[in-house]
Amino acid sequence: MLFKAAKFRSIFKEFPYFNYIQSKAFDDVHVVKDEYRGPTLEVVVSRMKTIQSLSQPLENTSTFIPMRFVAVSATIPNAEDIAEWISDGERPAVCLKMDESHRPVKLRKVVLGFPCSSNQTEFKFDLTLNYKIPSVIQTYSDQKPTLVFCATRKGVQQAASVLVKDAKFIMTVEQKQ
Repeated sequence: MLFKAAKFRSIFKEFPYFNYIQSKAFDDVHVVKDEYRGPTLEVVVSRMKTIQSLSQPLENTSTFIPMRFVAVSATIPNAEDIAEWISDGERPAVCLKMDESHRPVKLRKVVLGFPCSSNQTEFKFDLTLNYKIPSVIQTYSDQKPTLVFCATRKGVQQAASVLVKDAKFIMTVEQKQ
């Protein structure tokens, strides 16, 4: 079972047997720095660590099955700190960092800066950037798949609606099929 932290928090209350599941995966761990979603993730991980510390050995044995956490993020800069945080204190967490050499397809990264005029709000500036996306893709994509990162779900929806309406991409016959 995979859940976002907020969904997990609500399911955890309704599903008392959740502590019998020994592996927990947390995706998008970089949200820990988010002002709104970070505390939810912290609560969920803290609850899991508490359950782990209160766990009893299996019936009629002295075998204790530790809970395994898998925390995943493509963008977290302090992976070792997160590994230490989710560690149980007895066994060190294993931190695996994957660099570009592990990618089957090399990524080309392009970072562009656009000035924000003094009479523009941050919201309006963000919206104007959406209208720059089609030309940036056209300029740098070489007609290959392109990833565009947006900060919020609403930002993704706004960018997608602009792309759907305004983008005129040149596609080969093979790509159209």
